[in-house]
Amino acid sequence: MSAVFAERLLSRPPAAPPRTIDPPSASSGDALRSDEIAGMQAGRWFSGLSETLRRTIVGRAHVRRIATGTVLAQRGEASANWVGVVRGAVRLGTPLADGRSFTLDFIGAGQWFGDIAAVDHGVIGLDVVAHVPSTVLEVSRPELRRLLEQHEELREALLQLNCRRLRYMVRRFEELHTLALPQRLARELQRLAHRFGRAVEAGVCIELAVSQGDLAALVGGSRQRVNRALGQMQQVGIVRLGSTRLVLLDESRLEAVAQGRWMLG
Repeated sequence: MSAVFAERLLSRPPAAPPRTIDPPSASSGDALRSDEIAGMQAGRWFSGLSETLRRTIVGRAHVRRIATGTVLAQRGEASANWVGVVRGAVRLGTPLADGRSFTLDFIGAGQWFGDIAAVDHGVIGLDVVAHVPSTVLEVSRPELRRLLEQHEELREALLQLNCRRLRYMVRRFEELHTLALPQRLARELQRLAHRFGRAVEAGVCIELAVSQGDLAALVGGSRQRVNRALGQMQQVGIVRLGSTRLVLLDESRLEAVAQGRWMLG
């Protein structure tokens, strides 16, 4: 495993003590487990909030443990909740006319979504579905508005979060229109490894089962072209394809593909 990837993985959770976000509260439903608390702390945005605000948010949230395929929201519905993922992953996507599903992104532990529609009273723009068994925190729209009224810190933090989201989407839009598919795929694998990666002896295992169809939707290509690019990456030792998991073997060469310094045949 490259030193660069190891450093990213080791530095990813900006650890605050787990006990700081697990206050006893009747409104919280079941208490979060220690692994779920660690999952919340994996998010840079949430872990950057003050201890008081983190405790308050968790204290007003309802804990849900959901099975794969559970629909948290559907496109066109009125906004209901602000949601934070503490374990697992949810898929943001939308059904297409031909029966396929378009995947915009996967949201992992420590990430939050749903605040825009909850604040502006708009409808949900995407389907939100549990991709794997997951635990989420749900804050109702009235509670979110009360939090915003009571905590200036949260107003500023959500503004910063949405600026970050906008930059992220602009970057992905630019990639879609300016980069070759192997470059886009390499960058998406880097993102998945950052969110869902686990260090193993061979490199970094992406602990999220994503199909070639999922990857094709994420990078704006066909399954056939994604399959070809993955096969080429495997042939030169950049990745190892498994039945359910993908392992990144050589981060430096993956970076070279992502930056266009190494062109796959």
